[in-house]
Amino acid sequence: MAIAPTRPETLEIIPRHLADKLSKPDTDGIRYDKLKRTYVDLADGGTVMIRKNAGGDYQATSAIELIPSGPVLESIEGMTLWQRKAPITAALGESPQMAGHQLLPDAEDAGPGPSKRPRLDENVDAYHAEAGANHNASTLNRNPYLWASWGKTTKPESVESVQIGQLHYHIVPKGPLADRLPIVFLQHPEFAPSRFEVFERMLHEAPSLQPVATSHHAGTNTRKVDGAVRLFEKTLTHHVADAFKGFTEPTSRAVAKRLFELSSGSEEINGGGLASMMQTFRYWEGKSTIGVKGLGDPLDILPVASGSDGPRRIVPLHSPESVVHLQQLNFKPESAPAWRDYTERPTEPGQLPLLLASILGRSNYKVFLPANVDNVKLPPPTLVFNRPNHNKVYFLKLGRVETNAIEITPPRAPELADPMLSARIGVEAHQLLLAADARGDVVWLIGGVQHLPAGSPSVFIIKER
Repeated sequence: MAIAPTRPETLEIIPRHLADKLSKPDTDGIRYDKLKRTYVDLADGGTVMIRKNAGGDYQATSAIELIPSGPVLESIEGMTLWQRKAPITAALGESPQMAGHQLLPDAEDAGPGPSKRPRLDENVDAYHAEAGANHNASTLNRNPYLWASWGKTTKPESVESVQIGQLHYHIVPKGPLADRLPIVFLQHPEFAPSRFEVFERMLHEAPSLQPVATSHHAGTNTRKVDGAVRLFEKTLTHHVADAFKGFTEPTSRAVAKRLFELSSGSEEINGGGLASMMQTFRYWEGKSTIGVKGLGDPLDILPVASGSDGPRRIVPLHSPESVVHLQQLNFKPESAPAWRDYTERPTEPGQLPLLLASILGRSNYKVFLPANVDNVKLPPPTLVFNRPNHNKVYFLKLGRVETNAIEITPPRAPELADPMLSARIGVEAHQLLLAADARGDVVWLIGGVQHLPAGSPSVFIIKER
């Protein structure tokens, strides 16, 4: 069987100032110059001259050739934009992979802020560099051009927007980091992202309404639009729960809401917040080695436990079922392998740190135990743990609680000065802890198991200081 020659991948895009002189697109998306030569706007970027070939298809060409030699093009149904026509092999069952990044004509931001492209907080990965690597089957089956129908022919005056081709697109407000945000987000005409509850409901009931990312293509006057890639494949709560499998559902939701608000610096989302959340979830899920400053782990965004005023600091504990603002982390102990051993011998020395080590391990934390495991029985029960590629080290003091509150008292001596600390946590953990303390990267925690007479035992962690 004869194999058709590969079509040239290059397109001769005409300069922007010449494209602006062409007629408006007709119903088929075709535009004309003064000599009645034909042109089309590409969803993949820019404007090209076209001619019909011998087979009756439109093909990209240039003014200096008589026979078109560029890719065969076709109009996108329901739009005035055109795209490359799929090769015949696709019709025979070979599905060409859909590109995650579409190149589009240069857009001019109508909102405030100079056009700069440094990383958000100097820590956000180039979003587009990673998004394409995370395609799944559902992504590849999505129409990457649906966002094109969101545009308007007239420029909105009261909201931030960008221009792509001949149309203007309303964008999610950039927020206070407008001058440092490398990407902006096209906003669906039927959904304005606002507070956490509204955004979460949209992701659950109508995820196709979520914003679409677009950024300048480095070194060119084009934009990339990830039309086939959703910012979030599931609710924010589910993103947290999948990254930290030991969390209870209310804790996952409380962490997601706190992340939502901290990312934007407000209860309402903005473009900077969307970018921060995307990068944070990739970091938490192990898909990126770069996190966002201050959002490296749920324990980092956990506030210091607030308690009663006065000489005695009494901190209330909340049940695993309570729906409150993020104040503590609650875990599902029954799913941990060590839970059965603990319930059979709850007061035996060493059972409490081994239980917490098992629970934390399910949420992808690395827990350090001494080479001599019997040393975990030494009082007071203590754990040291961290997460891969994260500079924070967590120091967890453990206890058994039989009331609905705990009293936090200042240590009689600095914890790191305890001569038995190295034996309890292990030499490796001790060295890691000392190095982190010198950098100011130790997070001080208190946790354990709460045993209330009227309820099932629950596992909690709060931030001491």
